[in-house]
Amino acid sequence: MTKFKVKDLVIMALMLTFLIVASKISFNIGVIPITLQTFAVFLISLMLGSIKASIVILIYILIGLLGLPVFSSGGGFEYIYSPSFGFIIGFFFSALVTGLAKNMNKVGIISCTVLGLLIINICGVTYMYIIFNYHLHTAKDILWILSVGVLPFILKDLIVVIIVQIIYMRLKNIINPTYELNTIK
Repeated sequence: MTKFKVKDLVIMALMLTFLIVASKISFNIGVIPITLQTFAVFLISLMLGSIKASIVILIYILIGLLGLPVFSSGGGFEYIYSPSFGFIIGFFFSALVTGLAKNMNKVGIISCTVLGLLIINICGVTYMYIIFNYHLHTAKDILWILSVGVLPFILKDLIVVIIVQIIYMRLKNIINPTYELNTIK
């Protein structure tokens, strides 16, 4: 079992807050809103690593399903019927992969982040297909799902991958990861 220090818990709480704020910055353009969630998920994953980042995102998902309005359009258990909920599920799996790049070079960071983006989109598209075709009973083919769930976001997401890598490389050099809070025992 992983033991977390007070410092770890504080940073994880701050990252959770960052994700919630990023979720609320959204612009509706259709079925799926444009948000800063992927930016937050990638940066959190790189800053915390796979385990801590996935825990933060799991807590985000759970508190959202419990009713706290942390998702872009609110919260509550009924959110599982939203066509966009699959992307939120994808954040968890993306954090596991993207977090592996925590101590990698630029190429490794971009590779893991692009793979994380692919995971988010696979989860999101699959979930949208199921919701539209089996829950809402609206016949939507995979091309339509891709046209509303992925294509409008490709350029934004690729720019996010590059910006996150740049920001992380600068933050990584500023923040000393070996610093310990010696005053708390």
